[in-house]
Amino acid sequence: MAAQSAEGQIERIVREQNKPFGLQQLVDLGATTGLKKAQVSKAVDSLVAEGKILAKEFGKTKLFIPPQAGLKVLSKEEFESRKTAVRQLQQECQKEALECKQLESELAQLRSALSEEEIARQTRDITKKLAEDETKLKAFKAGSVLVTPEERAAVEKSLTTNLGWWRKRRAMFKNIWSTISEGLDGKQKDLFEEIGIETDEAAGADMAEAERLLPKKRRL
Repeated sequence: MAAQSAEGQIERIVREQNKPFGLQQLVDLGATTGLKKAQVSKAVDSLVAEGKILAKEFGKTKLFIPPQAGLKVLSKEEFESRKTAVRQLQQECQKEALECKQLESELAQLRSALSEEEIARQTRDITKKLAEDETKLKAFKAGSVLVTPEERAAVEKSLTTNLGWWRKRRAMFKNIWSTISEGLDGKQKDLFEEIGIETDEAAGADMAEAERLLPKKRRL
């Protein structure tokens, strides 16, 4: 029964469209109605054997066409009319395909848009953040101290430690430089530039300015 159904579908396709088909084209068309490749191939062989469709070979290519005997021969006017109708249908098809593409794009945008719940949640988060920022801004304007004593103590401790290392390394360099620079001619600044030594002044670092950031009791 399935073979007969396949034969009927393939014969209808070939006769209704009344044009040559390759086997793969018939397989693709048959797949749209659920037919397997083996079913289409068997149906084509059966239809050719029964003379319901014709097989024509063109080199290595085999085409299947409907029998032309008994078909009405169109006049030139009818042929041109049908060609015009086909062109119009093709244009309509292209137009509908473009509209489908636009609708698919709109659908994709709608799917990627936020839901009402997501919008409400983001609105709450932004409102909360805005309120926090406004509170901080008011505190700044009022001159309030926003740094806790613990945070200030930690920063002062870190600065004190780094200043200590700065002094030690600067003293080490001075001792080394005083030894190796004996007998060298030229200005110290020029020698530093020549051998690539970067001084505090060249780096824009001022130890005295950094020390003033510490409370008096912490200054060394």
